[in-house]
Amino acid sequence: MKRKKQGTSLSLMLRMIDVVFILLFGFIAVSQITVAEAAKPPESTETTALAPVGKDVLIIRVDDEGKYAIDGQDITFQSFKEMARFLEHTKDSRTLAGKELNVRIRLSWDSQIEHCLKIARLCRDLDIPKGIDINYRKALGNE
Repeated sequence: MKRKKQGTSLSLMLRMIDVVFILLFGFIAVSQITVAEAAKPPESTETTALAPVGKDVLIIRVDDEGKYAIDGQDITFQSFKEMARFLEHTKDSRTLAGKELNVRIRLSWDSQIEHCLKIARLCRDLDIPKGIDINYRKALGNE
């Protein structure tokens, strides 16, 4: 009688691993490789990317410390409540003058999004069309 060799189960396992790897590499070789595309950010449904022609646009800058400033004016607000009061007053005065108010929120590249969202919610509550810009110049070293 012949004896079976010790380790036949080990050699079968190695052959199985070889077959699995051959199949794996075969599938990788025949699979299609696609080129990654840059993600396109969503567009605003309230305002266009360009400043509206013939409308008043109030630009609110939000810095990295959570301070709010109005572009074109030397007004800086230390708190959100001050900013909210100013925005309500500005909307009321523009409405009385027969003008529509639009807001453009501009963040510095390292601002916290929470500060921007507070202004965006306030604009929604006051029914003011808004848009959001992010200043990437500092991040790119151009500032």
